[in-house]
Amino acid sequence: MMNGWIISAAAEIFWREENKMAEARSLEEIKLDYAWKFGCGRYIQQREALETLPEEIKRLGDKPLIIAGPRAWEATEGRIEKALREAGIEYVLSVYPDQNTYEKAREHASQAVSSGCDVIVGVGGGRIMDQAKASAYFAGEMTKARSGHFPVVQVPTSIATCAAFAPLSVMYTQEGASLGSLRHNFEVNAIVVDLDVIVKEPARYVASGILDGMAKMVEMQNGHDNITIEEFDVGLVTAFTLAKYTMETYRKRGVQAVEDVRAGKLTKEVEDITYLNIAVAGVISGCSKGFGQTALGHECYELIRTHFTQEAKDFIHGEIVAVGQSMQLSFNGQEDQIPALREMMNSFDMPLTLKDIGIEPTEENVETLYQDLYHSPFVKDCPEEAEKLRKAMKWLCE
Repeated sequence: MMNGWIISAAAEIFWREENKMAEARSLEEIKLDYAWKFGCGRYIQQREALETLPEEIKRLGDKPLIIAGPRAWEATEGRIEKALREAGIEYVLSVYPDQNTYEKAREHASQAVSSGCDVIVGVGGGRIMDQAKASAYFAGEMTKARSGHFPVVQVPTSIATCAAFAPLSVMYTQEGASLGSLRHNFEVNAIVVDLDVIVKEPARYVASGILDGMAKMVEMQNGHDNITIEEFDVGLVTAFTLAKYTMETYRKRGVQAVEDVRAGKLTKEVEDITYLNIAVAGVISGCSKGFGQTALGHECYELIRTHFTQEAKDFIHGEIVAVGQSMQLSFNGQEDQIPALREMMNSFDMPLTLKDIGIEPTEENVETLYQDLYHSPFVKDCPEEAEKLRKAMKWLCE
């Protein structure tokens, strides 16, 4: 067992070897990088942003390895190829449809080194963003790069997560079970967000990113009424302040943004939510060193990906995180906020319960989740917290 995740002994040994900052049973035992990393060197968000990609690559190197998801590569409609060709930039392309695994990250790193590439470009959703960062890390390790990594340029084609920005890679087995996070000691160098691409993505991804962003404030509280400078680290208080602002903005503008994307309309609401989902959410993660902004909701996501990999395979990150948010609110003593949360989720046609994501809420299944949540760093080992967690978990089932 590892941070509540049950995996094979071999996989656990491999994960612990790769991830020097593995999570522990208590928050006090968790060892994070002593440096804050706030996001990326350059963030570009505009229409026709893909045409700026050659310039961003040239700032960092000469020949990129492009790692792209198949649907994401199609969504760029040949514009990246055209821009690179016109700029005279030679590149290597890997269209990769599968999980973000350690094995594939090492393969991509080896491919980059052997083909003379010196920049990694990710084009796609969250898993490709994480694969690009992990590949850059291993390429740096292979070449003993002074920086410790190859430069990274991210081209997110979805705003479902802040993975383009966050200084970590969420890693999986080939089957899709979670192996936790590989935490990086570097930021990405540039992020290029093309709004003409974003407005054409399924509205489901926009909604997912909104709920994932809203989860940050709720999970930071994790059993507390508030996060104050007198009690908490200044970085976490800063992250919480930003998360509170984003929560207010999501509530005011989120529903309209989703409706606009459904209609294929690029509006100010879509632009604003894009910025919040990627850039601001990434800064929040950086302010909390990539850990303090998550708690029970994200832990529930990791457990579902591991214990119920096949049952929940058709659901994306933010949808599963959102299922855990009613539980998190209850654990925080904020059950009065659950109706408004679920009203918004219903307006987005999002799942609300375990059953909605293909998991039968049997006594055995719920107990499996309970035991691992209770033994996670986010619940104190005492009868009061145990009872509070059991009460909160009813929201996973109703």
